[in-house]
Amino acid sequence: MKFHLAAALILALGSGGQAFAQDATPPDVTPTPVFPKPASIPVKERIPNARHYGLPRPPSQSLDGTPVTLDNDLDNVPLDQTMADLADPSALDQLSSANKADSVPQKYYWHSFKSGNYCHIKKDGHDWYGWQKDGAFHWVLWSGGRFWWRDDYADRWIYYDQGYWWWQNPKTASFQVFLQDGHYHVCDANGVLGDDLMRTGTEEVATQPVEKDTPTDRDKNWDKGLGGGKEMGAKGPSDD
Repeated sequence: MKFHLAAALILALGSGGQAFAQDATPPDVTPTPVFPKPASIPVKERIPNARHYGLPRPPSQSLDGTPVTLDNDLDNVPLDQTMADLADPSALDQLSSANKADSVPQKYYWHSFKSGNYCHIKKDGHDWYGWQKDGAFHWVLWSGGRFWWRDDYADRWIYYDQGYWWWQNPKTASFQVFLQDGHYHVCDANGVLGDDLMRTGTEEVATQPVEKDTPTDRDKNWDKGLGGGKEMGAKGPSDD
């Protein structure tokens, strides 16, 4: 008798639990952040999108004195290992000292760190750091305690933070992140990734939304690092 009563009680509780679960409103699904929270840059530390600085000329010789003839790379967002190494906390300590020690304007100062050599020059009161890659020279601007790069096609300054290049809308609290696929993507303040702005066909720029061409077959290979290019701001690292 005791066994049958216990079994009946278990069945009753189980049945009631199922009924409650069916009647209950399912909880809202919260998107999972896949990126670090974007750094919100105070207005006084931002570089206005309308501001233009002339890039330094590439140095005429490398660290060991070997002559080189290079052009500045204006199209490709710096996404290589040298960029990541420059932003390493231990490298930033070195940069702080270099900014003070490398005091002669327009003089190229070479330094070595991890993946290779980089060059520092003071031009018009600004600190620029650059390095050679794939037959061209990349420059990034050090300002307000972080690195910046100008995407001339998208008419904006983007900043490097936690391994990614970001753009913060100057009028709202929204962000965009530039990924290896060569596209800008919406990202909210919590690190939740949104639309691929190449796919939606629009891009928030400093002035107004810009209509984009219909993605080509090549653009559909974004997950393989083959997309991007002039259609969506600067070129990605895989573009020629």
